[in-house]
Amino acid sequence: MTDLTGYLVEFIDKNRMVLALTHSGNKVRLQILTSNDKQVALNRNRALLNSRSSISTTDPRQNQVDYMRNLEARREELSRQVEVEELWELVHEERDEVPLEDLAELVFGAEATEDHQSAVLRALFNERLHFKLAGNKFQPLSKVQLEQKQIQMEKEAQNRAFVDAAVEYLKNLPRQGRLADFKDPPPEGLFEMLRDLVIFEEESPTAKKSKEIATLAELGGRKKLYYLLVRLGVLNPNENLPLLREGLPVEFDRAVMQEVLGLDPGVSLNGSRKDLSDMFTFTIDGAFTTDFDDALSFEPDPDGGGVIGVHITDAACIIEQNSMLDLEARERASTLYMPDDRIPMLPPALSEDALSLKKEQVRPAITLLAKVEPDGQVSSFELVRSKVRVDWRLTYEEADELIFADPNLAGLQKACQALKQRRGHDGAYFLPLPEVLVGVDEDKQVWVKRIDREGPSREMVAETAILANQLKAQFLNQEKVPALYRTQAPPKEPIEEGGPEQLFLHFKQRRLLNRVEITTKAGRHSSLGITPYTHATSPIRRYLDLVVQRQLSEVLGGNNPPFNAKEMEALAMLVTPNVRRLNRVRQARQRYWILKWLETKREDTIPGIVMEYQVRRWQILLSDIMMLATISNQPGLKLEPGMDIRVKLERVDAFDDILRIALA
Repeated sequence: MTDLTGYLVEFIDKNRMVLALTHSGNKVRLQILTSNDKQVALNRNRALLNSRSSISTTDPRQNQVDYMRNLEARREELSRQVEVEELWELVHEERDEVPLEDLAELVFGAEATEDHQSAVLRALFNERLHFKLAGNKFQPLSKVQLEQKQIQMEKEAQNRAFVDAAVEYLKNLPRQGRLADFKDPPPEGLFEMLRDLVIFEEESPTAKKSKEIATLAELGGRKKLYYLLVRLGVLNPNENLPLLREGLPVEFDRAVMQEVLGLDPGVSLNGSRKDLSDMFTFTIDGAFTTDFDDALSFEPDPDGGGVIGVHITDAACIIEQNSMLDLEARERASTLYMPDDRIPMLPPALSEDALSLKKEQVRPAITLLAKVEPDGQVSSFELVRSKVRVDWRLTYEEADELIFADPNLAGLQKACQALKQRRGHDGAYFLPLPEVLVGVDEDKQVWVKRIDREGPSREMVAETAILANQLKAQFLNQEKVPALYRTQAPPKEPIEEGGPEQLFLHFKQRRLLNRVEITTKAGRHSSLGITPYTHATSPIRRYLDLVVQRQLSEVLGGNNPPFNAKEMEALAMLVTPNVRRLNRVRQARQRYWILKWLETKREDTIPGIVMEYQVRRWQILLSDIMMLATISNQPGLKLEPGMDIRVKLERVDAFDDILRIALA
């Protein structure tokens, strides 16, 4: 697959040729900026011509647009010099398709450039009589225009016949019951066309024909079409349409898996690693977690405080830079966690086995040993390449029950409280909101649970991760090793904090926080109260964590870092759009299953908090599920921001993403 980032592409949109600059892409889609100053996603197979650009995707956006508009005008002017009929006379006896570059040389001579190729492409597209497009080549058409018309009429007749056959097939389907026993075969390609219409809607390559068929067959709207395809076995009853729409990779291809089979994780335990396998370590994770990337340890000091150990699996020592496995992880960007599924960044043979800090298994790690004083001050710390063996695997619930009975957990919890208090003194904001966990069992029954992020064990895991990321950032910055830092500008308004129960206050205050930026320049993370800060604690779940860990691991091993600052920045720009796509899918899937759960609660009333008045409506936070909805304003309706209310569900539809509520 050719990486078209930074290339110009030309494609057909709404019956015209469009020029665009590719900013990023994957196996299915390109993220492009068009000459019309629009950022869109383009299916790779729609790109007709790729050419090198003399402007960078990092240049100001208006500069990019102006460059493309000038280039487009020049190419259109050149296209007017192309006499299509004369060109056809030269090649019409050719049986094979003629490459575009050959046609350009026939018109403009041996020195024909990519601009000349574009000019020929535009001329042929505008004329559309003597040539037809076949891939990226052109086929001269028949010599007799009448025959051409007959061919065209035949094609139109074939298309009409397909539409008629498809409509007849769909109208003859039983309206009720299972369709598995319906033996008549569909017209070839019909199911795929209708499936693409459900998934991609107007962006489907056959949207126009598919919509015509659906209309003539009286299938109804998109939702009815979806359920028909479910009955036909084409789609699953709860198909993850956002995942399909984004074109995210799910399965690992054979070449990647072959590379994984060729790895020898045991080799990574050799060499200069500090043997900490006798140190008592433990993991704290969810009950269903199988990919353990971090473990903890604590050695109390008689005078208070102690040494906190944060041990992160050393994925960088096994995953070779720019290997197929590494490139696959880069494209996936992150593990995608959803209520009903999990799509890992790394194959389970690594993320759940060879690189997972499983109980009683020796694993390579990057270990932080930080001496924390009773007041939360870090008096010293050490970062080492290590070997660790986890002694104890705990869930959050188990850790909460044992936290005051076990000396290790009790000491660590007290040290973490001191660390948090120290961050507060350094300007951190604490605006806790509960987390909503959503799960789907084997029978597709949905469960929803609201949990307190400020629970003792969850707070310990969060504070130790913050500590590790802070000190790793400090080390990389002091050693002048290029890294990816997480920075956040301070809010423009003062932040007001309250207790964990003050959802209204915290929800409103969080809207004042600025977005976290990824940069190669060390800076302050205002809400955490830390300078500098990075992410390097989840290398088997997040690719940019793996990148930072690769820098750290090599330097700790006495080697030069593999990336310079520009390369780090380029990687961040490449991966971040994919992370955003994953987040869109994750959020959509979370919302879908919460709405499915609400569909079973239509007779219940639900607690809510009045947030604010908008145009002709009130915004309500449904506090049990941390989801926003609105209530229409009515005469006599007396609500105030912060008021606790109860609401009833007027309409819930997970497929159409509809949630309508009213006061109970």
